[in-house]
Amino acid sequence: MTRHSPQQAHDFLHQSSLGLAIVGIVLMTPFSINNFLQGRYLLGVGGLLINGIFAFNTWTITKRNYYSDTLTLWVLVPIVIFFLNLAFIQQGIIGVFWCYPSVIACYFMLPERKAWLANLTLLSITFPIAWHIIEPALALRMISTVVMVSIFSAIFVRVINAQQQKLKLQAITDPLTGLLNRTSLHETLEQAIAQSKRMGISMTLASLDIDHFKAINDAFGHATGDQVLRDISGLLKERLRRVDQVFRIGGEEFLLLFYGSDTESGYLVAEELRHLIGSQPFLPDHSVTVSIGVATLHPKEDWTTWMQRSDDYLYRAKSAGRNQVMCM
Repeated sequence: MTRHSPQQAHDFLHQSSLGLAIVGIVLMTPFSINNFLQGRYLLGVGGLLINGIFAFNTWTITKRNYYSDTLTLWVLVPIVIFFLNLAFIQQGIIGVFWCYPSVIACYFMLPERKAWLANLTLLSITFPIAWHIIEPALALRMISTVVMVSIFSAIFVRVINAQQQKLKLQAITDPLTGLLNRTSLHETLEQAIAQSKRMGISMTLASLDIDHFKAINDAFGHATGDQVLRDISGLLKERLRRVDQVFRIGGEEFLLLFYGSDTESGYLVAEELRHLIGSQPFLPDHSVTVSIGVATLHPKEDWTTWMQRSDDYLYRAKSAGRNQVMCM
């Protein structure tokens, strides 16, 4: 099973639930009015209740950027199930037509597991009632087609989520090295600053630049230079912890975020990386060195100032002769 990040699922449910809520209000309102006109007052009330929840979802998503799938699962779904079966009892086969949008909607308003739970509940209650109200042969066809629609909808939504995840990953990943790019840099550093303020955790940035990289490209070719970038990126990912982050922010420049590290520990890690890179046989008879600037987050400092300080220390390291680490 494909797993999706919480943020990705959050975005998808926001968008699809908002669309369904608007469409539901527009299309169901005439049926609710007609039920009142035809004397089916309970069905009319049911339509208004469902529209009311749709309207509430529309308001919370557009005004507060918030959507409660708990409200949908424990309030909207039971109401839909109740009035769907009431439609079977009062209108017979006409109730079948409401089964299809109901099972589809669950996958667009709920996380996958909750959608399965909602639909299993809906089908297990609705099918026995339908079996006793409509002809068995027709009921069997109804059961088969509703189950098929439910499965197809689940597959369709899963494919959409997988594609969305793939596109998002491509948008934030450097294609050459597989590292994060600048797209998610702002958000990541803002989150690090918020965690530091909330939990009192030290955060340290290290700006790393490959020394004389243009000369490497000129002497060995751009294909070899790209391979050096990939090799150093792999080494950085392998050496750093899973909680740390590595970004490629320029041609040969990288930014490293050391989670929970103060200046001293950040400096030691940077020195270790400098020695490790310098000892690797990336090129025949030619060592590859790096310069690194290290800056630990200061209180009340924003991410741009923090990153600028690490860049300043990097340029000091390069001005001082390269192949060294500079920090406060």
